[in-house]
Amino acid sequence: MATADPADASLTGQRLGPWVLSHRLGRGGLGEVWHAQRDDGLYDGRVAIKRLHGDGTSPAVARRMRRERAALGRLAHPHIAALLDAGVQGSHAYLVLELVDGPPLAEHARALDLSARVALLLQVAEAVEHAHGRLVVHRDLKPANVRVDALGGPKLLDFGLAVSPDFGAGETQAGLTPGYAAPELITDDDGGTGVDVFSLGVMLFELMTGCLPFGQRQDNPTAMTHAVLHQPPHRLEALLREPADADGPGRPVDAHRARGDLEAIALRALAKTPRERYVGVHAFIEDLQHWQARRPVLARRGAGWRHRAGLWVRRHTLPAALAGAVAVSLAAGMGVSLWQWQQAEGARQRSETVSGFLTALLARGSIPRDGQLPTIMELLDDSRDRLTTLGDDADARAKLLEVLSRTYMALNRFDEALPLGEQWLALARQQHGEDTPPVLLARLSLGQIHQIMGNDETAIALLEPIGAPLARHFGPDSEPVRMQLFSLAADYMHSHRLADAEQALERVRVLTEQLHPGDEYELADYLQNLSVLRQRQGRLQEALAVLRETRPMWSSTHPKMGRQRLVLRQSEMSLMGENADFDGLDARVEPLLADIRQALGPGNDLALHVLSIYASTLRLQGRHADALTALDRLLTQARADGQPPTSLLVYRSERLLAGAARGRFDAAEARAVLGEAAALPASNRRGRSLVLVAEAALAEGNTSLATQALQRLRELPLPPSLTSAGNRLARAEGRLARALGDLDRSATLLNQRLAQVKATPDTGLVQVWSAHLDVAMTAVLQGTADSADRLAQARAARPAHLAPGHPLDAVQRWLDARHAAGRDDAAPVREAWADLAALRGGALTQASLGGLLL
Repeated sequence: MATADPADASLTGQRLGPWVLSHRLGRGGLGEVWHAQRDDGLYDGRVAIKRLHGDGTSPAVARRMRRERAALGRLAHPHIAALLDAGVQGSHAYLVLELVDGPPLAEHARALDLSARVALLLQVAEAVEHAHGRLVVHRDLKPANVRVDALGGPKLLDFGLAVSPDFGAGETQAGLTPGYAAPELITDDDGGTGVDVFSLGVMLFELMTGCLPFGQRQDNPTAMTHAVLHQPPHRLEALLREPADADGPGRPVDAHRARGDLEAIALRALAKTPRERYVGVHAFIEDLQHWQARRPVLARRGAGWRHRAGLWVRRHTLPAALAGAVAVSLAAGMGVSLWQWQQAEGARQRSETVSGFLTALLARGSIPRDGQLPTIMELLDDSRDRLTTLGDDADARAKLLEVLSRTYMALNRFDEALPLGEQWLALARQQHGEDTPPVLLARLSLGQIHQIMGNDETAIALLEPIGAPLARHFGPDSEPVRMQLFSLAADYMHSHRLADAEQALERVRVLTEQLHPGDEYELADYLQNLSVLRQRQGRLQEALAVLRETRPMWSSTHPKMGRQRLVLRQSEMSLMGENADFDGLDARVEPLLADIRQALGPGNDLALHVLSIYASTLRLQGRHADALTALDRLLTQARADGQPPTSLLVYRSERLLAGAARGRFDAAEARAVLGEAAALPASNRRGRSLVLVAEAALAEGNTSLATQALQRLRELPLPPSLTSAGNRLARAEGRLARALGDLDRSATLLNQRLAQVKATPDTGLVQVWSAHLDVAMTAVLQGTADSADRLAQARAARPAHLAPGHPLDAVQRWLDARHAAGRDDAAPVREAWADLAALRGGALTQASLGGLLL
């Protein structure tokens, strides 16, 4: 990288927003680029800042800045340097760009052979094709606008001349580089994507020969412009007899390999008129790939059979050498051609099989059933059942398993997505072997399903080992790597591996900014996960504040934001409950449920999660009867929508606890849930169901059933969510010990839990208050010397903004009276106890008092 120019000393140290200029990296016709560092203390970062020439407030400079910012805002590609920020400070407009700390393309290419140079240019061309697909034409492609990062990947820079339908082309001519600019740009005609095809042709010619195709590198702009407009490209044979230019990429040692097909590709791209060039960058890319694979290229269509046979011989050197005879070579060539045809025909048939299967699926949607058209879920279920009709076509079956698994996952039907994902992975392993791209993608998808379902340890086991293979096959800065880290971050959070989650999520932030700059959906997704992490770290108010940063995005027209905004609204409800911020919560529920049902239809998990969260917030307010009503509604809706019984175990357990808090404990249902949950493998679903059954039994005073549930829970390894800070298991064990009269053990367990809550306070404010009351209750019943202190700590833990009249206030009053009297038969104690019994709605014992302690 360039060092600072003494003439720029006055700019060194200048601040632009949170960035401080360090040294200049380069300059061009429209601006200059500086190295800069972040200096506001939020995080360490290095960027490239482009300062545009001219007054940043002038219309011309503003247009140039708007043009480049708009162009970069549309693009998200691993080989395009990302736009990070933009602004105007004083009289200077500037853009903040991803810093590519590596040499220019020409400098990097000097050490490469011809094949490596072509491979590098292919990556640049793919980035250009991505830009064209988003209606952005670069118009200034040249080696100086491509830098190569530390991993050897090119990064396309400088979209200052880029145009799109939003901007006119006429004002962009001034900054052109004549040796690389297409003739129609020089003459100020209206140039389309063909101008970038031409520039890629110049770069290819230069990488092949070390020389420019028109004129000489030392020519002045007028002479170079004349050469581009009026002279044919230099002949390759003539150039190879001359020394390469001293500047530029130099000549590869195997430049002779460019004769023939590669030269033809370059000349096709360098045609004077756009209609004579490739129809688009995709055709240019395809021909380069054919050259790499030693197959006939479009640029030499019509070449004779000798040329095509020669390509085959070069592709299959050993068989050709062994054959020895022309006849055998031709026969082998025909055999290979037949094999290639069979492969292509097989791919075509697979495509037709998948297409026909999905077409038939949609066609069945127009056939009424019982007088009504089938729902999308009915069609999907039908198509899942028809997979056996594919017979032995493993490739088509794998593709359909992928499509159906991803579709069920997108519709929040994870119970259906899971077995399809498992079948997809098994079939991919059978076809391709471990650590191959198809298997890695199937593992990634299955890990995401397990993560969403709360099976965090299973998800981690699937996802952690594929990090290195994903980076190797798809690139370390690729989308599959980002998605793997995103899912792992969530799994780490739920497994209380918070340092690992922080590290993974920070890498996700970097990759999201790099791969999806300006993408509201991806930013919202990242912020939501950051909010969850802050919650796990006990920073509850910060978690809610981070989540509310997404509110401006809720009106986004991004296609994916429709479902995302529903999830964000659900998450806000949950965090409001954790912060004991209950104002306005009731009014949010029905509109959210209506929007979810309209967007996702019946039978989706998101609506059930909303009702479950709402029930939890009602319990936190002490509104146990309303919580019971919400859970009854949840279960009724879930059963009507056909949710399988095992997916409802946690909700059924929550309903048991809400019923017990109101004196309506269903012992038969509790035994049924206990048996079904105990039959499940170790998972969060099994653990949560069993501990909820234990809590419900304790709220009823049924110590026998609570003991059975906790015993079943200990039979298999426990998920981290039940054994780490603030866990429910220690609370249930401590309450059971108290109900059985073992106050010393109860004090030990409940004090341990309270210490964990204080150390990593990810528990909601009301739950922390309840934890203090739990400890105080055992201390009061023991008559220990620290009872008064425990009661004072409980009073201090009450959320200050919580409205009076909470049931836990009644628990506090009873404990204060019991501590003051030292016995249960004192009048103030009996009066306080009667108030507690009225709140429960039935008989109350000290064993069942835990139903009011959340």
